[in-house]
Amino acid sequence: MSFLISSGGKTYEAFYYRFFYEGYIGVGFFFMLSGFILSYTYKESLLAEQTGKLLFYIKRLARIYPLHLITLFISIPVFLMEEGMDTPIFTKPFFANVFLLQSFGSDRSYFFSGNALSWSISNELFFYALFPFLILAFHYYKWFTRVLLFVGCILVIWFLPQIKGTIEQHTFFYINPFTRLIDFALGILLFDIYCWLKGKNIASIATALEIVAVLLMTLFLYFHDEVSQAARYASYYWLPVAALILIFSFQAGKLSALLSQKWMVVLGEISFAFYMFHQLVIRYYQQLNADFFQITDPWISIGFVLVLALVISYAAYYLIEKPLNSYIVSLVKKK
Repeated sequence: MSFLISSGGKTYEAFYYRFFYEGYIGVGFFFMLSGFILSYTYKESLLAEQTGKLLFYIKRLARIYPLHLITLFISIPVFLMEEGMDTPIFTKPFFANVFLLQSFGSDRSYFFSGNALSWSISNELFFYALFPFLILAFHYYKWFTRVLLFVGCILVIWFLPQIKGTIEQHTFFYINPFTRLIDFALGILLFDIYCWLKGKNIASIATALEIVAVLLMTLFLYFHDEVSQAARYASYYWLPVAALILIFSFQAGKLSALLSQKWMVVLGEISFAFYMFHQLVIRYYQQLNADFFQITDPWISIGFVLVLALVISYAAYYLIEKPLNSYIVSLVKKK
């Protein structure tokens, strides 16, 4: 929400820069968590061939594609408001977006087309396509896959000073699905570590570990300007994100108990819808506020945008995402 900080004062701007400016790390968190959750949900059934690859792919498409298409078409009116009513809509970037291919390439007009945040869903679909094969590789070729992942991490770090230019760094380290595959694969590895630790008795220190994980992320956020932007796009947050996912996955501490409350569970359920809609809400608000409301107080703007995005996300999850997902999966199972 950087467009809202202009009149918020120096304290507000400093707080925003120190913490919320780094909000883009949520995508890396999402990729790593996705690798972990998919492993948790599907590893055993895929290895035992109880879930076939085709059914897995259909389930994952049913999870993301309906909402993707809906938000893509909702983005058309605000795109015309931003770019002019005579701007062509059904262009190559639009159709790349329809088929979730927009993140493959270096053209920003492609991967930021339509509902701009869908570039990450393009990456996620790529990860889904590879997941059944990755899970088999991690299971049957343990040392080879771990060494390969380690080499991949080293290569990403080695490339950090080699890529020049802010746009080039953003494209290569943040958008590129092949680079971001590292985050996803780290999530799969985290699940293997989780399985190994599950037999250990860590319940007695779970709360302390959760506090340490949160403090670790806070420290990394606070000192983010000590490292390059390229590193923050790529590898800087691997450690604190991995620590948060791994430690909170045991759900054994006091902080986990807080996150397990009903309202927090609901927020988790609507999180994908919130991600898909929140930037559209901001874009529409920018246009309508400039033309009609002319609200200058950033706190009012933030509150209004946040509440509206939450309401829309809640409705989208329970009225669109969940019913369509269930219908598509049940239809396929019947056939």
